[in-house]
Amino acid sequence: MMVRVFSVAVCGIHSIGALAFISIVSGCVSDSANVRNEITNQPPPLTTEQVALFERRTQREEELLSSEMTAEAAAEIALLHHPAVERALETLGMSGFDRLELAHVINPNFNGGRPPATIDTRIERSLSVNVMTWVIIPALAISGTLEERAARVQAADEIGALLFAARHAWVNAVATRQSQRYFEDVVVATEVGREIMESMLQVGNTSEREMLRAQALYADAVTNLTTMQLAAALARERLVQTLGLWGETAEQVQLPDRLPDLPLAPIPADGLEVRAVAQRFDVHVGRLEGLAGEAGVNARADIRTAWLAYRGAYDLARHSQNAIVPLAERALEERLKLYNGMLIGVLDLVVDATERINAVTVSLDAQRDFWLAEVDLQRAMSGVGVSALTFQAGAQGGYAPGAAYHVH
Repeated sequence: MMVRVFSVAVCGIHSIGALAFISIVSGCVSDSANVRNEITNQPPPLTTEQVALFERRTQREEELLSSEMTAEAAAEIALLHHPAVERALETLGMSGFDRLELAHVINPNFNGGRPPATIDTRIERSLSVNVMTWVIIPALAISGTLEERAARVQAADEIGALLFAARHAWVNAVATRQSQRYFEDVVVATEVGREIMESMLQVGNTSEREMLRAQALYADAVTNLTTMQLAAALARERLVQTLGLWGETAEQVQLPDRLPDLPLAPIPADGLEVRAVAQRFDVHVGRLEGLAGEAGVNARADIRTAWLAYRGAYDLARHSQNAIVPLAERALEERLKLYNGMLIGVLDLVVDATERINAVTVSLDAQRDFWLAEVDLQRAMSGVGVSALTFQAGAQGGYAPGAAYHVH
């Protein structure tokens, strides 16, 4: 279903997505109406169908924003709300297309409306698969001039890449929020240690040097917290920008306190290269240009690189979680026993606590890097966001929908 939607304010409709509807003037509006609208600087009114479409999309956005945002929710909001999507759809000849259909329905003209049987849900995301089944056909159509065909390829690539950019921004925003909350606890703990040392100094039970050390630990904790607060604020702003949100709507974004737990096992490399060559968007572009071999070589290299980074990030995150943090916690527990036996002082206990802080920080960073690497592997499997997309003169052939192709 292709409908035209316009960028206008409609009475009674929430403003959550109004600016995202950018399109050309509908053919059903007469020339005289166009002249009057230009004179009065008023946009043409929406049709009943367009209003209903806008309301459904607004309702879905509000539903996604009413609870804690997941990575997939972030990708869907970017698809539904970002103004760049409408511009790309215009280039593809899909101006005003129902973005809910893009997100949730397989194109019935692609593979009979069925998802490919080779999809691995651990790495492929249905949102990206659905979107690409709609944009791939007009993107690789052989009609039009060379410039028009190149613009369509770029438009489809931008829509697909936006989904991964949203997931990437979500990971960074949640990770910095998680680190910020951790350092809030650290500041409280080091502040207590500092106050105890100051009290002990007043009664002569500790030295000036030890008191200064406790103050330095507290000052470092405050510095780290301030740094993480800024990082979290910036990451959140980058996220809402990637989603295309602004104003009050941006304030509705609710992020979870922490990233998801690591998966029990990483995705194996078996079959990834073969699947990537069969399905990546840039490989299909290369075939259209007569550059299938070069595109295939680049795709295999991209997949190998992305998987190695993914697997390395998984191993590091698992090691820090299962070894580094537990060892630091065990050392702190042993120090606490010595403190309770009055064999060490408060400062020794606080110093050991900082070692645990460092271990946890390393673990949080490793967890973030893993989830970023997984998004990068998803993107590599899709073949979008590849800067080397080219379109050469004299390209022959076209795209025929089939079961072998899918993207993520």
